[in-house]
Amino acid sequence: MTNCLLCLAPLKVEVGWDLKWLFSKERICCSKCLASFEALEGPLCEICSKESVLSVCADCEHKNRFLDKNKSLYRYNDFAKEYMKKYKFQGDYVIGAIFQKELKKLLSTNDTIVVPIPVSKERKLERGFNQTAGMLKLAGVPYEEVLTRRHSEKQSKKTKRERLEAEQVFYLQTEECCQTELILFDDIYTTGSTLNLAAQKLKQSGIKKVTSVTLFR
Repeated sequence: MTNCLLCLAPLKVEVGWDLKWLFSKERICCSKCLASFEALEGPLCEICSKESVLSVCADCEHKNRFLDKNKSLYRYNDFAKEYMKKYKFQGDYVIGAIFQKELKKLLSTNDTIVVPIPVSKERKLERGFNQTAGMLKLAGVPYEEVLTRRHSEKQSKKTKRERLEAEQVFYLQTEECCQTELILFDDIYTTGSTLNLAAQKLKQSGIKKVTSVTLFR
């Protein structure tokens, strides 16, 4: 018997008469912990997935957008914050596999190249891994590291205004790209500034459409 990666409780196998349980993949997280991640449900902004009674929220209506659209999966509640603290800042790499089913469903069946939002060399050395690329790797989702990132102050330490006014921090690994569409992947969508800067750099290189998928909003 295995244990939940988050609460360490023993994972029980649900046995049914149809015997499907014999062929199901091994679970890595208990139902209670999974239920603590609140799925984002409508009404949501069609562009950024923010909870909004308007089809396009006020933030997106008045923003100079390079990112065409973002889809977020879960609300960034207290449970999600604790999860990201363990994974991203305390280096519990293995729990990045918890969302492999969702990521495979959203990203593996798409022919469009998936690009993880990069961290700077300094940040990667500090944490030991890039959290976005780590999740994709654990989920078995193919990706290409098209972008690199200049080192800057942590986003979590910036105010909303500072995030929105952030200067360009992304660079292309290569100036040649034959793709017309890319999907960015990031862990958290806060103001959307990081994703928008990445999309701006990609569109300046000739990419026609840039969308994104994020775990939390």
